[in-house]
Order: sequence, then structure tokens, then C-alpha cells
Amino acid sequence: MEEKKKLKFIVYAFILLIVIGVLGYMILLKVDFVDALYMTVITISTVGFGEVGTTSDQSEIFSIFMIFLGVGVVGYTFTTVVAMFVEGKLTELWKGSKMEKKISALSDHYIICGSGELAEVIIKKFIDENLNFVVITDNIKDLDDYSHHDVLVIEGHSTEESILEHAGIKKAKGLISTLDSEVDNIVTVLTARNLNKEIYIIANSISKSGSEKLLKVGANKTLSAVEISGKRMASLMIKPNIISFLDVVTRIGDVELDLEEVIVKKASYLENKTLLEAQIPKKTGLIVLAIKKVECDQLQFNPPVDYIFKIGDVLIVLGREDQIDKLKHLGDEMK
Repeated sequence: MEEKKKLKFIVYAFILLIVIGVLGYMILLKVDFVDALYMTVITISTVGFGEVGTTSDQSEIFSIFMIFLGVGVVGYTFTTVVAMFVEGKLTELWKGSKMEKKISALSDHYIICGSGELAEVIIKKFIDENLNFVVITDNIKDLDDYSHHDVLVIEGHSTEESILEHAGIKKAKGLISTLDSEVDNIVTVLTARNLNKEIYIIANSISKSGSEKLLKVGANKTLSAVEISGKRMASLMIKPNIISFLDVVTRIGDVELDLEEVIVKKASYLENKTLLEAQIPKKTGLIVLAIKKVECDQLQFNPPVDYIFKIGDVLIVLGREDQIDKLKHLGDEMK
């Protein structure tokens, strides 16, 4: 970011130098704009072409002043560009420009606020799932690390409207706030909710009271990393076999099983079939754990075999990734 500021300064310095030169020569030499621009260019570039207009002591002193300014600006420009080239900063700026274009083109994506250990776990999961997302962080080290690994990242505080707008908050489908400060999480959630009434927001709760506050300002869900870790450690000690099963479901263990949502679409294989008729375990090897009914938006665990699938129902299934893909293809093949 510092290099971008330097380049902007160089551009502004050149523009200011030309403006001063044109106005000065127009007044001192009493020439038109084109002649004044010509005099400015040949003076600061020291090429030595012929002068225009009638010179005077004032115009000559002004030319000396312009030469010194021009040499200073050109010298600073040369040393800055060479240093940036040697250090690889120009390549980073070019990558940054490409990143800005990708961020501006995002739609229906996710925003991750923060770059601590919790955020890194989420980022890895999103990368594994090949999801579109952008990270907001004010940590320079993490900023550089993410950009080098082609993760879309924005420098700044997610508590600021301008930063959230830069991340495409109005086009995003979800936001996760993992900041270390309870207050920052609350302000981020409040700001995000004001900018996008429909976005789904999950926030990390540092304290017990923080969860209620986050829900009040607009979070859809709150989670406490400390509380979850504590409960898991206790359960692992008390009920190790159950936790082993949960490790399989959440893919923490070595077995590659996952929970997935499959939506019943219009004219799909599942539409108007009963669970028994669909024969999902036989055709795909998947286990149907629950169904989220479209009419009541509630989960029905261990659904009965005579349950009839309706458009918009969501199946919660357990199995391997290839089995889940097979079920999705079954739902699409008869369209």
C-alpha cells in the first residue's frame, strides 16, 4: 500500500509541476497555452530546444526554478521505480490491481472479517470447498501472506462502512466475523446489517453476554470458540465413542465422510417420490439423516420411509463427496 502512495505522489507531483510551468510561462512570456506547455516540457526535460516568446530576467529565473524542480521529481521517480522493481514491489502492485478487479466482480460470495487462527480454519475450509470469498484484515503480515497465496484480501477494519462496501457487502450472501474484540464484532455485525438486510451473518462471541448483543444488532447465529472447545474436550473424556463418530461426520478424522445439503428441485428425480421409492442408500450409498421441510422450515430427523419429497425440501445426507455428487446428478438427470 505504501508503494501505491508513492506512485500516486509521483503522478501528482508531475501534474503540479506542469500546471505551475504552464501558468508561469503564460504570465511571464505572454504566450498561449500550447507554447507555455512546450516551454514547460523542454525546461523540465532539459532537452535544449529553442525557446518561444521574449525572455526576461523573471522568466529565466523561473526556468532555473523549473529545471531544479524537474530534476528533483525525475530523480525521485527514477530511484523509487528502480527500488520497487528490484524489491519486486511493481509485481505486487500489478497483482494487487488484478485482485481489485476480482473483488469488484464478486457476487453471491462470503466475507471473512479477521485473520486470526479461527479465521485461518474457516479460510482453509472455504478454499477446500472452492467457495468465493474475500478476507478483511488490518494485519500486514497476514495481508501479505494471503495475497501471495491468491486469497482475495482487503486491508482495513471491517467496522468501517467503506471497507465492507469495498468487499461487496451489498452483493454478498454471508459474512463471518472472527475479530478478537467483542466490541469490534458487534460494530461489524451492526454495520453489515445496516448495509445489507438479507445477508446471513455469523459472529464469534467472546463472552456469554456478547452472544445476546450480537444477536440484537443483527447476527443470525453466534458461536463461542472457547465454549465449543471446552464442551468438546469434556465430551471426549466422558463419551469418547460418540466424539469419534462426530469426528467422522465433521471430517476431523481420517475417514472422508461429510454432511451435505441437497435441495429437491422441480422435475428432479426426487420430486414427489417417497423416501422408500427414491432408494437413496441403494443408488448412492448415502445415509439420509434429516429432511428440512419446505413448508415449515424445520428439520425432521430420521424421516419415515413414506415421506414424500416436495420441491424445496432439503436433504441432510452423510457420505463421501463422490456419493453426494451422484445424488445431485440423480436429481438433475430427468430435467
